Amino acid sequence: MARSVSHTPLLLDVLSRSLAALLGGYTLSIALPVLVGLLLPMERGPATMTALLLSFLVYTGAFLWAFGVRSHWRAWSGLLLPALVSGSLATGWLILAGDLAL
Repeated sequence: MARSVSHTPLLLDVLSRSLAALLGGYTLSIALPVLVGLLLPMERGPATMTALLLSFLVYTGAFLWAFGVRSHWRAWSGLLLPALVSGSLATGWLILAGDLAL
């Protein structure tokens, strides 16, 4: 198997992946469970607890994703794009439902 040559120095690559895991993972672990909590067909309390438990899995998966992909650009985009989509959908849902005071 051919080995790809990276043009980014190793220290900057690890730093970028670490920041992607920390910041992008945090953003995704907040946005996705909010959306899931809104979409679950449960009462607000159990849906919130389920979404909070999901956030731990999402954050762990984000760390694994950031260091498992080939480039740091893919790590950033793979974390921030789903966070942006989830956050936008959750915000739109709350605005359309008129329930901004969760």
